[in-house]
Amino acid sequence: MRNFLILIFWGLCVSAFSQEAQKDVKKADSKLANYFLDPAANLSKLWEAKTLIDGASADSSVANAFKTWNVKGKVYNAVCAFESDSILIAQQFNKTYAVKYPDAAMTAYNSWLKAKELSTKSYETKEILAALTETSRSLNNYGLKAYESNDFKFAYIQFASVVEIDKIVTTGGQKSIFPNEEDLKKQKYLAAACAVNGNMLVEAAPYLEELRTLNYNESYIYEGLYRYYTTIDSTKAEAVLDEGRKKFPNETSLLFTEINHFLKKGKLNELVDKLKMAIEKEPNNVSVYTTLGNVYDNLCQAEWDGGRIEKGNEHYLNAEKYYLEAAKINPKDFNTLYSIGALYYNKAALISKDANKLSSDYTKEGTKKYNEKKAEMESYFDKALPFFEQAEKLDPQDKNTLIALKEIYAKKSMFDKSNAYKAKLEALGN
Repeated sequence: MRNFLILIFWGLCVSAFSQEAQKDVKKADSKLANYFLDPAANLSKLWEAKTLIDGASADSSVANAFKTWNVKGKVYNAVCAFESDSILIAQQFNKTYAVKYPDAAMTAYNSWLKAKELSTKSYETKEILAALTETSRSLNNYGLKAYESNDFKFAYIQFASVVEIDKIVTTGGQKSIFPNEEDLKKQKYLAAACAVNGNMLVEAAPYLEELRTLNYNESYIYEGLYRYYTTIDSTKAEAVLDEGRKKFPNETSLLFTEINHFLKKGKLNELVDKLKMAIEKEPNNVSVYTTLGNVYDNLCQAEWDGGRIEKGNEHYLNAEKYYLEAAKINPKDFNTLYSIGALYYNKAALISKDANKLSSDYTKEGTKKYNEKKAEMESYFDKALPFFEQAEKLDPQDKNTLIALKEIYAKKSMFDKSNAYKAKLEALGN
């Protein structure tokens, strides 16, 4: 008997809670209606409606009722409208409005999706489709705010939701939310670009491939697809990059993407023309000059290692030319200064090999040649020294710079300085 009474009591409690949640849904709807009568005077009613519907929609007793999500969608559409108006008003007075509910548009969108799932009458569906159209505008507004804050992932979610709304609306027999097909493509591009910037490459790929098929005139499509295919298919990545470069030959960002691609692949000969083209487009970009110098430097080392000294010397002169051009543009660029020092150091090392071959020749002619080679070697170490010293000032903890300085001073028999750099290296540890 006692257990029976407990069950009855519990049932009454559940019923009471259920009725309370239903009442809150109705109250939220009523307060929203009061807000709409005079939004300026009744703003508090909007926030009361929001509080009520937030609590009620979390209650399982009304979570599967159409009205719950219909009211929640309406409340959050109103919240979005209020915040959008507040942004515009603030802009008129050269002020900014801090968005209080950045998730409002997505909450409205998800509420309408739930309401649509639970709707049973045609007029309910029609109301939802109209409301979703309103929500789409808010999603774009909030998406733009997210984009401006560099929250690319959230911007993508909202821009992509607008595309989904258009599918829902048109599938429901209503007119597209976009004035024309071009605006729909632009929306898809916005979603894709944000996804790429947010490193959501899998999400971006379908949009990018569709826009590529539609011949949409944006070079970033190819950058995004290149980044995506790099993770799964290097052949496709190279093909899409090549297609993009042919379609947008003057697009600097694609050119640099191609340069980085060739660098990764070690295709040095192909890089030379690309980098020269990049210099024409950005004549004050230090990194392009340094990169081209580095390409020639690597080609030079390869030729020297293969015993093709004259060919290597041609590349050496080109490397020196572009490194020095870079130094003119920015005399305090560490990479440039280090690269020039290393170029001269490696040249000295090459000459030292020839000098060593002559070291055992004690004839008058042999001694003369040895001294000439030794003097030439020392001249290149002398040329390298000031560049390494400047590089050290910019980055005192770079080990390669310290090693080079230690070795050069040892070659010059300046052992006090050489030992000082040895101590610096030891202080840095491994």
